[in-house]
Amino acid sequence: MSVQGPFRSKNGLFLGVIRGLAEHYKLSPFVLRLIVIGLSVFLAFWPVVLIYFAAYFIMPTEPVAMPVTERDRERVLLGRVDPTTMVDSLMNRADNLERKVRRLEDHVTSRNFRA
Repeated sequence: MSVQGPFRSKNGLFLGVIRGLAEHYKLSPFVLRLIVIGLSVFLAFWPVVLIYFAAYFIMPTEPVAMPVTERDRERVLLGRVDPTTMVDSLMNRADNLERKVRRLEDHVTSRNFRA
């Protein structure tokens, strides 16, 4: 299973479908929007709207932060791990490391410390 497919962008103008496709295929979102608008005007409005909403329901949402390993990417894509849970876990780890560094700094900068 490929986990490199297009994702719906969280920064899109309307549902993030076009921006997600543009980012995946390395196109300008503006140009892709013009193409979709042109298709809806010159072909038919409702089929393009139906395809757009179908893409919204089919495309997975862009992960908060793409996991590093291929196994973790597959777990996120399959819905076995919530991306926000992964981010929360990373934030907790970062907070713990920051507390440890601050304790070490407090100890090193204290008057009782001797090198």
